[in-house]
Amino acid sequence: MEFDILYFAPGLPSHGEKARAAFNGDALFVNGRRVEISLTEVGVTLGGFNHDQLFLFWHQEEGRFAISPADANAQSLLIDSAPAPLAGLLQGARKDASRKQRRSRLGLGVLGLILLLPLLLIGLLVWKSHDIAGWAAGHISIENEQQLGELAFKQATAGMKLREGGIDAAAIQEIGARLTQGSTYAYKWYVAEDPSVNAFAVPGGYVVVNTGLIQAADSAEEVAGVLAHEVQHIERRHTLKNIVHSLGLRAALALALGDIGSGMLGDMAAQLSELRFSRDLESESDRLGLLALKQAGIAPQGMVSFFDKLRRQEGAAPPALLSTHPASEDRMQALQAMINDIGSWPAQPLPYDWTAIKAAEK
Repeated sequence: MEFDILYFAPGLPSHGEKARAAFNGDALFVNGRRVEISLTEVGVTLGGFNHDQLFLFWHQEEGRFAISPADANAQSLLIDSAPAPLAGLLQGARKDASRKQRRSRLGLGVLGLILLLPLLLIGLLVWKSHDIAGWAAGHISIENEQQLGELAFKQATAGMKLREGGIDAAAIQEIGARLTQGSTYAYKWYVAEDPSVNAFAVPGGYVVVNTGLIQAADSAEEVAGVLAHEVQHIERRHTLKNIVHSLGLRAALALALGDIGSGMLGDMAAQLSELRFSRDLESESDRLGLLALKQAGIAPQGMVSFFDKLRRQEGAAPPALLSTHPASEDRMQALQAMINDIGSWPAQPLPYDWTAIKAAEK
């Protein structure tokens, strides 16, 4: 029974020459010619790139000779037709080759995993970046957050005309105090002389309301709805999480260790004007803001009416507040559904003449 081989012999190419081989009794024939050597002098070894290629070798006066089956089928024919004890050596070599192949595949798999691990880690970090930012923000102390807030507030409001006095500022502070009763933060409330309809919160308890927003509101309840929403971004550390997510683990470590340099502070302060809250964070602030209104005994409809009013005004130049707090139709419907789910609660009208407050500003 002949089988295809690669034949290695003195004078032949180093990569071997195609040939045919067969066993006849205790004799080996290559290309029909008997190899003049006893099979007891024929050795078996493994070679090839993965050490999975069988070789039969022997020595004659001319030098070293060898044959190797050309493919898996030829290897099976070689082993099946080889006489004992050569067949036993070949069987053992094939098992050894199988073990080496398994180790090789395992080694390649481990190597592939090592090479892919950085990419997998990067993918995991990107996929779970918001969760990681939330975890990191949760390990930043209130003291360090307030330190960031104080320094970032100064940079974020540089050039703005702020005040804490006035009938409008007094109303903002009183409403804010009702909404933040029992908070771990020491809130500070400011009115900014700015005609744009906007309000923003800085980590640590700083809240700024523009005069443009005060003028756009038709009632104290509408302003209370905005404040309740903004306060929850602070209470739930949404702004802090967004800053950490945007600037990366370097910012998280700096905040956790309280090592806030001027360069990083500038980066963090710059982020405040560019932050956008996700739909989930906006929904959470809506829901918790409504609960804060309930706790304070303030009617909730002002939150819906004010954000919906701004949404309807959105056009070529939308109100500044919508750039950081998008108010879609879906969000307004979800907000109303939350109010319906929570149910009504006792609420007295806030004791402010908002028309008079707006007139006093002019």
